[in-house]
Amino acid sequence: MAALKWVHSRSWLRSGKDSKVHVYLAGDSSGGNIAHHVAVRAAEEPGVEVLGNILLHPLFGGQERTESERKLDGKYFVRIQDRDWYWRAYLPEGEDRDHPACNVFGPRSRSLEGLNFPKSLIVVAGLDLLKDWQLRYVEGLKKSGQEVTLLYLEKATIGFYFLPNNDHFHCLMDEMTSFIHS
Repeated sequence: MAALKWVHSRSWLRSGKDSKVHVYLAGDSSGGNIAHHVAVRAAEEPGVEVLGNILLHPLFGGQERTESERKLDGKYFVRIQDRDWYWRAYLPEGEDRDHPACNVFGPRSRSLEGLNFPKSLIVVAGLDLLKDWQLRYVEGLKKSGQEVTLLYLEKATIGFYFLPNNDHFHCLMDEMTSFIHS
């Protein structure tokens, strides 16, 4: 939040067209989770505006095991036991994966309904074992009345954008450009 407040306090960063500071948050995997939570806090903070979120296969989860977790466990770079370890290291001691930091639309999470949450572009790789959680996130945003665009790349794995010479990469770049200019 300190960085967002700093950016918004600098008049020289304001656009000549609308006098706004044009800030977009972006993150992949755990960075996508962090960007979501920063956007929630920013939406509650006067004088701080985030124009959009770009989340690339964001790391969300919950206690329930989804079909994609069971089906894709150990394939395409990631295992459930690794993700579980990440959550145990990240979440407060004694908490489970239904903690709001992990399961943002879960049983203990707050509603985003009525919150001035920025528009979101959610990129889901079809071969990511967390894709079901990411698709639930998209649905949660829609049910909360938030603006969301889904880019679902059925045959993509996590991190596909690190290899810029593929169709998925070019599709993502085109989608991000359209999203920012919309």
